[in-house]
Amino acid sequence: MKTKNRNVLITGGTGILGSAVTKAYLAKGNSVAVTYLFDNEVERFKQHNPELSDDVTFLFANVTDEAEVQNTIQDFITQFGHIDILVNIVGGFIGGIPTAELEEERWDFMMNLNLKSVYLCCKITIPHMTERGYGKIVNVSARAGLKGEAGLSAYCVSKGGVRTLTESLAAEVMDSGINVNCIMPSIMDTPMNREAMPDADHSRWVKPEDVAKVIYFLTSDDSAIINGAAIPVYGRA
Repeated sequence: MKTKNRNVLITGGTGILGSAVTKAYLAKGNSVAVTYLFDNEVERFKQHNPELSDDVTFLFANVTDEAEVQNTIQDFITQFGHIDILVNIVGGFIGGIPTAELEEERWDFMMNLNLKSVYLCCKITIPHMTERGYGKIVNVSARAGLKGEAGLSAYCVSKGGVRTLTESLAAEVMDSGINVNCIMPSIMDTPMNREAMPDADHSRWVKPEDVAKVIYFLTSDDSAIINGAAIPVYGRA
């Protein structure tokens, strides 16, 4: 299976990292669809990436609902024929709240958005990949998933769950021609992070474009021997 002309589904592909990943795959001649939940995500993507708008397929998806994920994957396969690559980027952050003060709704929100979304997308996609004997999956964990931090319990647990889920999935599909890996970013150089931390040394932060290169590599022929890995992409952050 050559690394060009493959069919790629990117959840959260309208965001800052998602846009960089989408660009990386399109630049190599792949067919790309990205998921969105709100119409303004698509509008924002087209505004910031006008040169890509005509080359991207936008698929509505609530990736925390199994029936909707099922429909989205089926829509993708109907349009493209099959799925070669799944990149799970959808996620969010809640921090600065001690666990004893953290509302149950916020805890559930983190678990659903960061972890359940990855579980559902992998669950629904893997049978299609297994049937063809080929597939590449990259999930986005986080450095915070390696160690609990004060005020970050829900985020740390959800992202740590992505890492261990990746390991379990990799062990389950290693003989099916499928590779499942994850990356662990820290602080990325985004407009939102710069606004939140204006006095930080932004030169130490990792650019989304560089993270996208790692994701692309993990779905390339050159990474065929990598399975179940959690790749640090901290840079100097």
